[in-house]
Amino acid sequence: MLGKDYYRIETDVELSGEKLKSLVFFYGPLIGCEALNLYEYLVLKGSSIGYAKLNDLLQELNLSIDHFEELIGHINEFRLLKTLKKEDHYIFVLQAPLDMNEFIKDDIFVRYFILKTSGANYQKLISTLVEPDEHRDFENVSKTLTSEALSGWTKSDETYINKSRKSKKEKYDFNTLFDINVFLKDISPTLFPMRFRTRNNLEKIAIYGDLYDVSYDRMRVYLAQVSDFDADSFDLKKLEKACMSSSRNYEKIEKGRYDVPCVRFLMSLQDGKEVTESDRYLLSKLSAKYHLSAPVINVLVEYGLKNCDNRLVEKYLTKTAADLHRNDINTADEALKWLYNSGEKRSEDKLPSYDTSNNTSLSESDEEELLKLMGKK
Repeated sequence: MLGKDYYRIETDVELSGEKLKSLVFFYGPLIGCEALNLYEYLVLKGSSIGYAKLNDLLQELNLSIDHFEELIGHINEFRLLKTLKKEDHYIFVLQAPLDMNEFIKDDIFVRYFILKTSGANYQKLISTLVEPDEHRDFENVSKTLTSEALSGWTKSDETYINKSRKSKKEKYDFNTLFDINVFLKDISPTLFPMRFRTRNNLEKIAIYGDLYDVSYDRMRVYLAQVSDFDADSFDLKKLEKACMSSSRNYEKIEKGRYDVPCVRFLMSLQDGKEVTESDRYLLSKLSAKYHLSAPVINVLVEYGLKNCDNRLVEKYLTKTAADLHRNDINTADEALKWLYNSGEKRSEDKLPSYDTSNNTSLSESDEEELLKLMGKK
C-alpha cells in the first residue's frame, strides 16, 4: 500500500450483544488492542460514497502506512475484514465477528486462542456460556413468532425478497461497452439500494456510461447524488445531466476503432477539442430516439463529419440514424458496411439520371419567344 492510493469502506456490521463480547474477549487478545481499535473505527466510520486518499485516513488515525498495513493484516487473518485491490484502489469490506458460540466451534480460532492465552482463561470465558443450574428445572414458555404474523404479506412485498436474491445471480446482457455486471459487483446495497436496481435504471446507467465516457468510480459518485433515500426515488434525468457534464482527459483513438465511449471518440476526431454541450445532446438523441449502440453512433458521427464538411448536421445524422435503426444495425461492422456499401456510394448519395430522348425540341423562333416571356431579351 501507498499513502497516495485510494480507498473506500463497505460495512453493514452492527457491534452489539454477543458479537461485541466475542470481539472484545476472544478477538481482542488475538489481534491486539491497536488492530481492535482500527476495526471498530472503520465500522463506526461507515460505508463510503466514493474513494478517498489513503493518506487522509492515515492522518485521522495517526498511523504510518507500514503500521496501518500491519494492523490490516491482523484483522484480515481473523476474517473481520476483506481487503480488495484493483491497481491503486482498495476496498475495505468489514465483516461481523463470530459470536462466542460460533467462535468456540471454529477449530482454528479456538485452538489459536488457547495457545495465545491459556486453557484456564478459555475455560473461564466459556463458563459464561453454560446454562445456569437454576434454569434447568424450568420449562421454556417464551412466546415465538409464527407464520400467522405474515397474514398481511402480499406478492408485492415478496418482490423485495426476490429482487434481493435475484440481483446477486442475474446477469444483464445490455448491448453496451459499460459492463453493468462488473459495476454491480463493486457497489454495495447501502450506496445503491436493491429497489433502485430495475432493469430500466441499470440499462440507462450503462448507456450514459457509453455516451459520456463515465468511469465506474465516477458513476458511483453520481448515483449517490441522484438517489433520494427518504423519498425513495432515483432521478434518471438528473443522472444523465451529471454524466453529460462529466469530463475526461483527452485520449487519441486509433483509426478504425469504434468500441469506445462516444464523447471520447468525438473528442479524438476533433483532435482533443472539448465536445460541446449541443453535440452531447445530439449524441443523447441518437441513442434515446433511435436506440443505436455506442459503436454504431461513432461510425455514424465519423460518416457525418466526412460528408458534411466536418460539421455535425443534426438533420443529416438523424435521418441516417432512422435508417440504421430501421435496418437493425447493431454493430460497427454492420454500420460501416451499410453506410459505405462495401466502398461504393449509397443510392441516396447518387444524383438522379433522366431520360431526355422524348424531350420536345424548340425552333429558333420559339426559343426567341420564350426568352422574351422570361425577360431575357
